[in-house]
Amino acid sequence: MISTLFQCIFDFFDNKELRFPVVNVFEKFKDVDRKFKSSLINDFQGMLNLHEAAHFAIHGEDILDEALAFTATQLKSVASRVSTHLAEEINHTLKFPIRTSVPRYEARFFMSTYARDNSHNKTLLKFAKFDYNILQVRHQKQLSDILK
Repeated sequence: MISTLFQCIFDFFDNKELRFPVVNVFEKFKDVDRKFKSSLINDFQGMLNLHEAAHFAIHGEDILDEALAFTATQLKSVASRVSTHLAEEINHTLKFPIRTSVPRYEARFFMSTYARDNSHNKTLLKFAKFDYNILQVRHQKQLSDILK
């Protein structure tokens, strides 16, 4: 289920990027009652990704409005029953969806949470921190030039 949900979200963003009309790729995650399947609740990362994707809805994409309501309700209910690390990520995502956040702040937050993930790629994390710090120094230099 995890890879299927991830692939749908990837396809969704790929279609949005290319300005293609978004097909209801999420329909397969609904049951016969036209509600999102309860089995999705166990896929926390998939739920977080679906929640983020739903914020990119445009007028008429009702399934994404439903997905946003579903994921928000489910994520709020599980936040108190999961690890501190995952609860922090869930609460952050609910408060600050990527679509409305400041990219540099989100990059910093993600690096700190990614570092606590036991399966993180040390080289990738080191490169991300290096890149972040280089840009920060560049911004500081530009600011000092402006203030002179």
